[in-house]
Amino acid sequence: MKPRNLIMTALVGTMMVSLANAKIANRSHEDLDIDKVEFIEEDQSFELGFDTAMYLPENFDPYSDGFSLSSINYIDECDDIELGFETMEFLPMDFDPYTS
Repeated sequence: MKPRNLIMTALVGTMMVSLANAKIANRSHEDLDIDKVEFIEEDQSFELGFDTAMYLPENFDPYSDGFSLSSINYIDECDDIELGFETMEFLPMDFDPYTS
């Protein structure tokens, strides 16, 4: 038997044995009670060594809904970017960016 055939036979045999021995867990959804799940909450208080309130704006509220997506300055595709030099000088004579 050729080594390639021997290896393939061993792989197929191993897969068949592992699939034949695979067991499906027969659990119903009724077995899981979400109230019995323990949740461990870590205390995440950090001591930084200074008062952070001094560095926040007045009336700062991290939980207020004062954030608006319209306040984000997106880069518009139509904005022309001025590089300060002519890029055509560095491209080949027959360069066309729209051809493949």
